[in-house]
Amino acid sequence: MVVVRPIIVTTYEFSTTKHAFHIILSMFFFINIVGNMILGIFTDTTIKMGSRPYKCEEFCESCQMYRPAKAWHCRKCNACILKRDHHCFFFSRCIGLRNQRYYVAYLTYIFISMVYSTYFNFYYVVSKYDEYEIYVSVCRIVNPFLRYLIPEPMGMKDLYVFFLFLNIGLVIWSGGLFVFHARNVLKGETSHEYKENTRSTFKNNWSAMKRNFINVFGEKWYFALVWPLAHSPLPETAED
Repeated sequence: MVVVRPIIVTTYEFSTTKHAFHIILSMFFFINIVGNMILGIFTDTTIKMGSRPYKCEEFCESCQMYRPAKAWHCRKCNACILKRDHHCFFFSRCIGLRNQRYYVAYLTYIFISMVYSTYFNFYYVVSKYDEYEIYVSVCRIVNPFLRYLIPEPMGMKDLYVFFLFLNIGLVIWSGGLFVFHARNVLKGETSHEYKENTRSTFKNNWSAMKRNFINVFGEKWYFALVWPLAHSPLPETAED
């Protein structure tokens, strides 16, 4: 975006107000992505020895301690995680009750940012081509055999189109993750429960979805969605 935006502004003659708006919006996305990622990584999700008693405790042979029924042991973290969702490769930490808010917000802003950047990259690529030249480049990338019919060396323009396709792929990938985890949040289940199919039948109504949403983002969810550092305590029902 640092490379693309100045050229787009010059080519399409963005007004100062519109340019400033996009800069502020980009910074807002950046702060939320980085902030939620950092807090998601450094928020401790493990159950400590001597923690307060939980309902329906089970004994973990690996940790040699009692844990609540909705906690699972992670071999990579070597600890029991309260309301464990999964072990995140990017965070290198388990996603559980205390940091699921940051993870879902991180996915949300990653997806929105990818759509936003792909939109700008599309206009950047279009500005580099003549009227029909871009379609020829797209066909050559999608079907390499056309290079024999159009014997031109691959240039920077073709590379621009390739990166545009890469961006579109990342939009689809991040969008899939966002939809999957957003669905789990509203349904009130973890990825572990989704895979094991251990969750009871979900009643698709507004009050249930709102309660499940608050169990992840806290009582001040409206602040938690737009600011990573916002204090949003979880209700007591979040552990159920």
